[in-house]
Amino acid sequence: MKSLIMGIFKRTLNLMAVMTVFCTMPFSQNVSAVDDTEVAKLPKGWLLWHTYSEYTALDSKMYLRTPDGNTEEISGDFIHAINGSFGVTPEKITFMAIDKAADEWDIYLYDNGNIKNLTQNSGFRNEDPKWSPDGKQIVFKRGYWDNSIGDFVYDLALLDINTQEVTMLTNDRAEDAMPFFSEDGKYIYFTRYVDSIGSICRMDTVTHETVDIYSENGVTAYYPIVKNQRVYFAKWYSAENHCDQMMCYDGSNIFALPFNSEQYDCSDPCPLTDDSMIYSGTANGEYDLYYYDGERSVRLTELNGEQNELGADFYSFAEYEDYLSSNAQMGDVNCDGEFNIADVVLLQKWLLAVPNAELKDWKAGDFCDDGKLNVFDLCLMRSTLLNKNN
Repeated sequence: MKSLIMGIFKRTLNLMAVMTVFCTMPFSQNVSAVDDTEVAKLPKGWLLWHTYSEYTALDSKMYLRTPDGNTEEISGDFIHAINGSFGVTPEKITFMAIDKAADEWDIYLYDNGNIKNLTQNSGFRNEDPKWSPDGKQIVFKRGYWDNSIGDFVYDLALLDINTQEVTMLTNDRAEDAMPFFSEDGKYIYFTRYVDSIGSICRMDTVTHETVDIYSENGVTAYYPIVKNQRVYFAKWYSAENHCDQMMCYDGSNIFALPFNSEQYDCSDPCPLTDDSMIYSGTANGEYDLYYYDGERSVRLTELNGEQNELGADFYSFAEYEDYLSSNAQMGDVNCDGEFNIADVVLLQKWLLAVPNAELKDWKAGDFCDDGKLNVFDLCLMRSTLLNKNN
């Protein structure tokens, strides 16, 4: 095993701050080439991604696919929407786009179809937004033009959703980008570029102490994503071969994912479980979305088109049910965090089969606790609300 690993990775690695070694991926190792004969069977859930002809064309469009298979474009008074990220629920999304009026990069909030510019007219470049685990903050990179160096300077920043107050987290000449919170909120993983070469770093959210997780001479690593206490990221195959390959850091070891290739890019990791993920790859020329199920990679043909498909994020329906169960408030059938007259009206419309009357959490309306909804639940809901208000 040791000779195999050393044969694959004959490069000098500069791994600092944590003791890491390379090992094989604990996925199935019987990985074949991309399978175009199979239809990808994604788990039930919400999928977010963007497409563009090329980055500099500023023609990106962002799409949201719901569990029932419907796909909608997220659009508004902006262009080139990219890098979307789900919040604590799939109804809340943050993304970056160029404000049409101000002609600057801004951070946007999509909330149940309503879109708000959170950094409007800031005078900065605001990019790479990702949610805090509690959904109360967004971490992102903020840039400004520095005449003394003739270039932009980028640091990490934290945005409070309620107050829209911005707190700077870093202040240096390196470009700090692509931040992502650990699931416990104690750390922020990010990419730090020095002399155009990126490395993966980790910042303590309290002390702001920063350590390197992965750094290799002449090789760029970028785009860290955290799932189930693992950090996934992309890196060049070598200093000479700039094909992206996907890596995983489990807290002790760093290993390559089994579907990588030295002949094409495997980028933008979107892990679903410990042994499955959606990613973007160029096996077919342009970037397409692929689903790796633990044994093989299958192209998501129904979503891919003639443009580049990138930046996937996924929110599983099972995860949503768990969230509703642990955060349920009786009567809150529209899941807005409150039980009020709007819930009564919604349940009544649903019972009358009014078009587009959708219950976000039907169990919150089951006041009879019999596993079904009917007029008796509606009566108890009204009575409970009246007693609550009195």
